[in-house]
Amino acid sequence: YYSFDEHVFRDEVEDALATVEKILEADRRPLLAEDVHHKYENKYELANHMTNIAIVAQMNLLERLGFTPQVIQQLEDTKTKTTTLRFEARETCTFLKEQTVDVPDPHAVETVKEKTSLLGSTRFKSTSSTIHKVIRKVKEYHWTIKTHWEITVFSGTDVDKKIMLQSRDSSTIVMTQSKDAPMEKVENHTPVDLNLTWLLKQIDMENQATGFTIDTTKAKTPRRNDEVDASMNFFCSRMNSWLYNVKSHFSRNLQRIISNIHNPAIPPPSHPERLASQCSAGDLFQPILPLLEETDIKDDGSEDDQPLILDGGDNTDEPQSVSTLALPSGNNNGQDEKLECRLLSGKDTIQLLNEQVQSIDTKLKSLNEVFPASHQMKLFSIAEATVFLLLDHSEHLCVQYQHAIGYLETMLEKQLVAAIGKRVTNDDLEEFVRFHNAKFLTIPPRPFCHAIGRPNRFPYGVLSIESKGDSDNTTPIETMLRPVQMSTPLEVPLNAATTLQLTGNTYLHGWMHQRSERGGTNKSFQLSARARQFSSFMLVIGTMAGPNKLNPKDAIILQNKDEVLIPLLLEEIPSAKEFKDAIESLSPEQQRFAKSFRGMQLESSVFGVAVIQIKPQLEALLGLPEDSLAKEIKLTEDLMELFVEYQVPSDLLSYDDLAGTPASASASEKVDSVRENVKAVLDVIEGTKEKQLEEKTMVADMAIASGVTAMLSPDQQLQMGINRYDIVEEASADINFRSSGALARESKKKKSKARRKAAPSPMPPPPPAGAAPPAPKPVMLSAAIPLAQQNIPAPPTEVAKPLSNAEGKGQSPDSEAFSESDVLPSQAVDFTSIPKKLDSTIEKFDKDSTLRSTKLKTKDTWSRKRQPDLLTKPDTKTLWAKDVKSESNKAYDLLDAISRSGSLPIAYSDLHVVVCVTHCFEKDVMATVVEDNVNPIEKLEMSTLLLGSAIHGATPMELIAEGSDRVRFQSSFPVMLEAEESVDC
Repeated sequence: YYSFDEHVFRDEVEDALATVEKILEADRRPLLAEDVHHKYENKYELANHMTNIAIVAQMNLLERLGFTPQVIQQLEDTKTKTTTLRFEARETCTFLKEQTVDVPDPHAVETVKEKTSLLGSTRFKSTSSTIHKVIRKVKEYHWTIKTHWEITVFSGTDVDKKIMLQSRDSSTIVMTQSKDAPMEKVENHTPVDLNLTWLLKQIDMENQATGFTIDTTKAKTPRRNDEVDASMNFFCSRMNSWLYNVKSHFSRNLQRIISNIHNPAIPPPSHPERLASQCSAGDLFQPILPLLEETDIKDDGSEDDQPLILDGGDNTDEPQSVSTLALPSGNNNGQDEKLECRLLSGKDTIQLLNEQVQSIDTKLKSLNEVFPASHQMKLFSIAEATVFLLLDHSEHLCVQYQHAIGYLETMLEKQLVAAIGKRVTNDDLEEFVRFHNAKFLTIPPRPFCHAIGRPNRFPYGVLSIESKGDSDNTTPIETMLRPVQMSTPLEVPLNAATTLQLTGNTYLHGWMHQRSERGGTNKSFQLSARARQFSSFMLVIGTMAGPNKLNPKDAIILQNKDEVLIPLLLEEIPSAKEFKDAIESLSPEQQRFAKSFRGMQLESSVFGVAVIQIKPQLEALLGLPEDSLAKEIKLTEDLMELFVEYQVPSDLLSYDDLAGTPASASASEKVDSVRENVKAVLDVIEGTKEKQLEEKTMVADMAIASGVTAMLSPDQQLQMGINRYDIVEEASADINFRSSGALARESKKKKSKARRKAAPSPMPPPPPAGAAPPAPKPVMLSAAIPLAQQNIPAPPTEVAKPLSNAEGKGQSPDSEAFSESDVLPSQAVDFTSIPKKLDSTIEKFDKDSTLRSTKLKTKDTWSRKRQPDLLTKPDTKTLWAKDVKSESNKAYDLLDAISRSGSLPIAYSDLHVVVCVTHCFEKDVMATVVEDNVNPIEKLEMSTLLLGSAIHGATPMELIAEGSDRVRFQSSFPVMLEAEESVDC
């Protein structure tokens, strides 16, 4: 990754443009490419032009370092062998002498003397002062430091035949106040190498011209292509690193000898200026500029763009080039069209490169004054200054080339933003895809938000899969939806003994999820379920294990405005191409293992959610007519409590269709019978609770009384005539455990209740003439005998038949939106095989490995919002793993009860099967379009059609709604449409 600092780049260009205007004619005003109307092809020409200028400019510097054409000719074949530029350096340190130096102390001592003299009778006083300077004796140690550095070049690995380009030996004497050596006796630095092979391959030595050009047939963009990537790698990575390391040797390693090691007893009056500031190349001209020029002149093949030779040819009017190399010929020769813009001509480029060389020579002349010949014996001389200046200028050229090429990409992005009016984000793309698919597809995706309930009835609740962004706003995902008609019931094994049979509706969903590895929004997904007041249903979540089997993982009961949020994890499976590439070098046994495990991953990636309506199943379980519990809120709540909290057998509550009972009992009579059975069980439970409460109360009273009687001996109790039970009552009253008045009232209530139970019940009035005899009186249960041990005849077991869709049973409100033609035939359904078939289709058509099968999993931590009663506010609680397990067990117990351990099918249920695939973009939307030259909309169209073919069993052409879109898609993806193979479900 190469950064681009636009502000720095624009400052450099503005300074350079001022020089360019002086070089060119007065009426010439080249501008930045973004300020000139041009075509996309001109950006490729500009990238070629700037790269060739960078090569020539760098060769100008290397020539002044000694890497001349004559040296290149001495090297072996530079096209087949590598050419290495090497910098080596070493220092030695030897002890010279020790001497003592008188160092004056900055502080002085002043002595003042006073004298008195007489002149006649007058006394005169005079003073005199003497200043004494303090001199310290300091030992000083002198060391001789010798330095050597060299720049060489050699071919291949033949270092012995290296050619010397630059070298220098110097020595200096440093003084320290320590006896220890200031540095190692001999210090050899690691050689710093630069591979020049790429640079030399771009040069035609016969014509002495550069030959860099971009292969536009394979390039993504003017910036993203193999040729520019190679040039950026050379200039901005390898060469820039070499320049930095060599410069650091002079500006740090050698500079520290003067600045840090040299420490004489008497400090010099001023420190020498640093080499980096004396030899900075910041003011030299840099010719790598992305400039274009508007023109109305037709390109007639003039000599402006012909290959440039060193001396400008025989034409004396042409500017004479001082550069070793020339640029390649232009690409516009022979074109008859009128050009709207053009690059700077070859003549103009010669003048820019000449200005670079002239600025270098001018700077070197000024350095000769700073480093005169008298400095030849010093550590830094004109040789070090020249090398440092050239290296610093070369480093500036590398940075400018990086910015100039980066500018092309930034310009593309700005033009795209200007055309659209905003910077497109991943959320914008997702919003567009939702809008686009509604018109693009014959069967558009629908939001995964489904009502739960009976047809033509107010729904019990809502089930949805939602996406949640940084702003906490939730939006239902969109899936391709296809109803499936099952020929056999869906099996849901609760345990080894119980397997549910669901005969309700089944829906197949295809979810196209998209994400970006770089710059995408952090989105999370959750399964959301909400129940309405006085409504209830169950969720069973798991994975499909076959055509008609759902392996449950978790389950939960929702009732009375419960809201459950279940976070979802998206676990991507490597694409088929990635998988094949990864196992290519494995052994046959390892490959078979990997293929088997991948097959298991794909088959287990099908997510299933079963929604089970409780109230209709209670009607079937209790022998009640359909919809008879719709308005029985209290009865339904009591039934839920008995099944969930007390796990009462359903036979104790169901309507008893015994012998002698009228066969045509009304719905209300059956409901009344169930209500009486429920009341009888509740009375038994209430009686058991009262008895247990009395026992607990007595134990508590005895425990409290024991604390009072323990203070009296048995004889004292007899003498005082105190009865133990009287003490219990008195002690209880003393500590306000229960007042005597409250006990009396409780006793009266119990006696009154007992009398009412013992009194004979009044006879019911005789039924009217012609009326059916009343239903048999429910059997009264004994509170003293456990429910499971009471001998009560059970009603005859009757296995309910699956409710057919033709009868209007088992349908959810969503099923009314589909016609019979939309229902997928049952014989074609094997949910676990869909990911495998989809994977093979993806392998065939997705050459970029951007589409991956995805497995949906639920997290262990859920969230539930519940309102305990109507007078309190809803409270949100986190359900941890143990809480989820407890809720699942409750749901499984209720399922076991309402299905009679699996013998009674559940007709009112909805199964939602979700097959998810993820389209992975390596970059965000703008980077995908600008850097990779990829239209993400077309890529998502292809992925959507592949998924739609698997879900709907149709060809891609059949899924495209408009004819114009078919033509466009056929031109974009001809290979995909040539196959015309439908992916069967």
